[in-house]
Amino acid sequence: MSGVCAACGTPTYDEDAACPHCGDQPRGTSATVSTVKARSREQGRVPENLAAVLAYVTVIPAIVLLLTKPYSKNEFVRFHAFQCVGLTVASIALATLFLLLATIAAINLLLIPIALIAALGIALSVLVCMIKACQHQIYPLPVLGGWAKKQALRF
Repeated sequence: MSGVCAACGTPTYDEDAACPHCGDQPRGTSATVSTVKARSREQGRVPENLAAVLAYVTVIPAIVLLLTKPYSKNEFVRFHAFQCVGLTVASIALATLFLLLATIAAINLLLIPIALIAALGIALSVLVCMIKACQHQIYPLPVLGGWAKKQALRF
């Protein structure tokens, strides 16, 4: 059966479902996940697990999330953003070390597979962290996780 939303007047096709336009619930029903998402979109906020996943895309979204108001107070998002920043700094340090060793020593053929394995390990750790953040779990990396937790709890 079709009806009309009591709040905004939009035609609805299911009387027991929330209004597709304003998210208003029919009388006598509880709020659903769709209305929570609609309210979240109205406020212009990204859900915290998606924000944590975005922190791992590059270091720029991580820094932006650490500086913007709604996410700078969220420990979950802060942890993942700090872990991404730490992982980026460690990756740059490791790449610099490999470049220095490649220019100093004549063992370039040995360094190439080691550098590829290190790059693959970093890429896999970022992928695992993104999956865990999407599942709304805190996954501390072996060396950087403790530092990221301390930084996230600091403020």
